[in-house]
Amino acid sequence: MHYLKCNHCGHLNEVKSEFMVFCMQCEKKIENHFKDWVKKHPDKTFTDWQQLICISESDLNETIPAERKKNKSAKYWLGFAVSFAIFYAIGQFGGKAIVDFFMSDKTPENILEQQWITASYGETGLTIETPVRLEKATLEFPEELKPYLVRFDTYNNLSAKGFKVFVNSILYVSELKEVNLQGAADGSVSEMKAQKGVTDFTYQEEETNLGPIPGKMQRGRYKQDGQGINFINVMYALDIRMWHVTVGWLDKDEFGPAAAERVIRSIAIQETSDKKAG
Repeated sequence: MHYLKCNHCGHLNEVKSEFMVFCMQCEKKIENHFKDWVKKHPDKTFTDWQQLICISESDLNETIPAERKKNKSAKYWLGFAVSFAIFYAIGQFGGKAIVDFFMSDKTPENILEQQWITASYGETGLTIETPVRLEKATLEFPEELKPYLVRFDTYNNLSAKGFKVFVNSILYVSELKEVNLQGAADGSVSEMKAQKGVTDFTYQEEETNLGPIPGKMQRGRYKQDGQGINFINVMYALDIRMWHVTVGWLDKDEFGPAAAERVIRSIAIQETSDKKAG
């Protein structure tokens, strides 16, 4: 069984045939449905489309805790929260595809020699170092997710040249008790794979930590409309707080990898007084 996520409302539509075009919930046409996709990939089959674009039942089973699979529970939406923020909502920035942002320019040759900025982002203690100060953004979330968020601060450097940095600082309601870190990691990968034009998606995941704060680090690569993009995706979670940093760069960006590694190494989290909010 496979599902295709609606790019308008986020609903997961069960794929029953190659003729599914409209969302069952909002009734709007879904981007990257099979009929449109196969026009760009005439050598591919319906099965290829399901594997490359759709979300499989096994992906969902990994994301949704076994004891709550019967409904769209809090933990279900928590598992997808991080991924919605980065990949689902990117379309809100001018309606462009993610590849447009990366294609603006390659990372400047002197990126590591210039003065970098160390700054805090959000109000849950996240600090990182970047070549330019990240800009605060506004995101829209599915209605099902909103009741579980106390605050969600998101930042990026989409206006800068070269590699891209996305940062989320998240505080959930106290009723959730703790973040499902693996669920968030699995949901993030599923969301990336489900984006329009994404193919050849591969990644490796490893555990990491910042002192007592556990995390997941995903390193991978995919093609967006044929353009190769590399990424490092890092998530840390403690009680009802989550911190998320994603860095991406083009295949042929010579200086992007080193700059990305520097950003990831700089991540720091300070204790804050808001951890029991909600």
